[in-house]
Amino acid sequence: MLEHYGKSKRIRQPGQILICTLVLLMPAAMRAFSPPIQPTPLINSRYQTLLNKAENPASQNEPRKYRKKQKKTRNEIQFDLNEQLEKLTNLSYGPLHSNGQASIEREVFQSFNSNIYNAIWSSRTVTDVYKVLFQFVNTARDIIHKSVGPSVVDKTSKTVIKDLQIIGPNIAAAALRRVIDLRPDLNGRIGSDQDVQIAKKLIPSLLQIVAREVVHAESEQIKMRQFQNDEFYSFNNLVMSMNQLVGSSSASDDIVDIGMTHVSNANFMHSLAKVKLLQKKKGRYNDEATLKPLIQKTCLNIKQNNQGVVAFVKRLNPTLLSEALSSLATFGMKDESELLATIGDRLKQGDATGKLNSRQLSLGLWTFASLERPHLGIMKSFSRRLRKANIRHELDSGDISKAIWSIGQLMKQIDMIAETEIHSTQNLFTDEDVAAAREDSAIMVFTLSGELLQPKNKNRPDVLKLHSLGMNQIADILESFVFFEFDSNHAIFEAISEHISDHLLKGRHLQPAILARILRSFQRLRVNFDEERLSLIVTHFIEELESNGGKMCDGKSLTIIMRSMTMLSPDHNKSHPYFFETISNLLHDEGYLESLNEFECSNVMWCFAIANQYDKSLIKLLSIRMRKEDILSTLTPSSTSRYLWSFTKLVEGNRMDLEMKEILYEMFQGLGGILLSAQLTPVDSSSAMWAMAKSSYSLDMGIFDHLSEVLAVPFMLERATIQQISEATWACGKMHAYEDPLRELTLTGEVTEAPYVSRAEIFASYLATECDKMSTKDISQTIWSMGRMQICISDDKFSPLISKALFMAQNEMFNSQELANIIWALSKTDFENEAIISCFTQEICEPWILETTTPQEAANVLYALGKMHIRDKKTFDCMNSVLMGSLDKATSQTIANALWAHDCVNLVPPRQLFDSWAKEKLDIVGIYIDNQQVQVIEENE
Repeated sequence: MLEHYGKSKRIRQPGQILICTLVLLMPAAMRAFSPPIQPTPLINSRYQTLLNKAENPASQNEPRKYRKKQKKTRNEIQFDLNEQLEKLTNLSYGPLHSNGQASIEREVFQSFNSNIYNAIWSSRTVTDVYKVLFQFVNTARDIIHKSVGPSVVDKTSKTVIKDLQIIGPNIAAAALRRVIDLRPDLNGRIGSDQDVQIAKKLIPSLLQIVAREVVHAESEQIKMRQFQNDEFYSFNNLVMSMNQLVGSSSASDDIVDIGMTHVSNANFMHSLAKVKLLQKKKGRYNDEATLKPLIQKTCLNIKQNNQGVVAFVKRLNPTLLSEALSSLATFGMKDESELLATIGDRLKQGDATGKLNSRQLSLGLWTFASLERPHLGIMKSFSRRLRKANIRHELDSGDISKAIWSIGQLMKQIDMIAETEIHSTQNLFTDEDVAAAREDSAIMVFTLSGELLQPKNKNRPDVLKLHSLGMNQIADILESFVFFEFDSNHAIFEAISEHISDHLLKGRHLQPAILARILRSFQRLRVNFDEERLSLIVTHFIEELESNGGKMCDGKSLTIIMRSMTMLSPDHNKSHPYFFETISNLLHDEGYLESLNEFECSNVMWCFAIANQYDKSLIKLLSIRMRKEDILSTLTPSSTSRYLWSFTKLVEGNRMDLEMKEILYEMFQGLGGILLSAQLTPVDSSSAMWAMAKSSYSLDMGIFDHLSEVLAVPFMLERATIQQISEATWACGKMHAYEDPLRELTLTGEVTEAPYVSRAEIFASYLATECDKMSTKDISQTIWSMGRMQICISDDKFSPLISKALFMAQNEMFNSQELANIIWALSKTDFENEAIISCFTQEICEPWILETTTPQEAANVLYALGKMHIRDKKTFDCMNSVLMGSLDKATSQTIANALWAHDCVNLVPPRQLFDSWAKEKLDIVGIYIDNQQVQVIEENE
């Protein structure tokens, strides 16, 4: 048997065989020195029923199905250890038989091996673990000395640490895990705790023993080194030397049985993950360059052992499998898809899920989410389990946050896989499975969000679980709420808003990146953010910017915060002008401005445009930045469209600034070519078309034709909003004014219709099918555009638009401008239904409408009635009263339109129209009655 044992351990010398035999057996003797704890899966099956704590008489009163098996007392365990030690000693002195005593030796070895694990797991302190190992090593020395002579043992050693290598990797892995799980205060002051001193020496030595076995290194290839008390973290240098061995190993080398059990591999992975977290907390070492190769090699060994991953998963219980998952996530082991999938397939089973506690369930979801390996079975099983009352009540706020964030990320990842039609080799995401997972996930999120509103302590009902969440955790759960389209009226949003306010009122710091995530989620959820709380956030953010000069706020966070605040505020943040002044001062810093990319520059301009903050110097700086080479090389159609739209909105709102109009034209010429792309979204096309039309930029009509062509595709129309299609239709009507049929007839001998006219008809046809979603503005500007391009409104496919307009007029929903535009448009398309026209004219004659009607609107109504030869005296009188009341604001064209209309229907215009206009002005009336020259009212927004 010993010969067989020696071969399995790759030991060639008889002395080494005996040494390793004794080393494996002696650790059990140390069980007597440590108080027992609850058994773990590492204990041999023969000893799984042993108890590590004294009997609990109270357990006799528990129901039968909850009663645990009685465990041995500490004295009984000590007696067993002594008995095994005696048997081991007798075997070490007697002859080694290959047949007769083989079964006896095997039984002694197996029992002793189990007892050493029991002794390690029952240890309550790091000192107890050290005592177990100390007894093991010293007893082994004595037996080896008696059996093979003193030359084998180094008697000069004063410490057990140097000789720990004789315990073997499996016991070392168990001891390493136990020491780390005891969580000694390794960051405490030197000399303050005996456990700390021992741990700083013991952890590196145990790590080396297991790591050497993992990388298939011989003991003499890696030299043991002593560690000073304050050098616990210096074991990184030791691990790096082992990584060299890993790197030098060829993938084609034959894999030799390294002698580590699956449980030991799991323990080692768990220990490495805990050590990495210690390093990360300390913040002094690059753990990715030291520990990750070890866990990679461990995974490789698991896969290449007999039966591979299947055997590994089969031999571990759910708790160890859950820990293995979290270890893989700690090191970002995304490539271990087979291992992750196999573990997931096991843990999704009901008998496995039921054995995991609430924290392990949330951590399991987090593992698959962080590694971007969605597993539908895990999502279904874990989310349903977490919804149960007895489980969710055990969750603390951190676990709830982790579970909510994870399930949202997993569903996003599944959607991304479905969109790109890339399916995982182990999971085929059918539509039915995805729909079921989405439903289970949404229910879990809703249930756990309610749990956050529960009191953390029954004695303090005012302190909720939510109040324990940090701002980063708040941002996490809000992002999941966005994905699942959470109801913005849910009570949790009020609680979160109050929690954020309390955080700021206490003077606590809120990082801009986290604030950006929170505000973006609120904005996407359309939560009604309290103005007082928004002002508090604005004030805090301004103070942060001014205190550090914007150094702590990157461009991405800045633009997200600006955009979200602008959208959340009812007045688009106009009530906080100092906010925009602070941003402007920050952007006037050349270094900071140069750090912004094209996306960020365009969003800054968009925020200023929405809030109508006309900062001329900032616009110039942003325009210069947008034409820099590094921006142009990465500029996207989306950013180009957003920038041009924002620039146009700001400049057109200040019509007298000719200098800025010139710069705007230069921007169109410099950036317009980027819009000739197939990678346009509906908002890109619509915004760019509106900007070209609003700014009257008609030098590159090919760009406008391309934009209209892209948007007219059915797929794009279905993705677009009604407002976007409506504005694109208006833009087509506006651009039609720049067409010159006379010049085209002179140059080519024929007149061809502009390409965008047919696409505008497509836009209008689509809007007619969605007219129930249209606002009065959408209806008005769509009909106006059709009139501008002389698209036949009488066509049956457009009848829903007229019906919708008629309904709005009868319900007094239009304003004067919208009514005037509709009446004018009907006249341009020879609309002949006077009854419908009469509904619109009656509405515009209502007193409350007349109060806001402008001379230009009145003149256009009169012009339309004159063109249609409708002799509506009441409407003429009402429109004349409007003109008479504001003659000083009327233009020559306005007067001309009114006079011409009176003449068309044989009505005498008011004498004041002639008296207020000099005869030399009236001589040019005929010029203005041409259809191409008539000025009409346009929608400015």
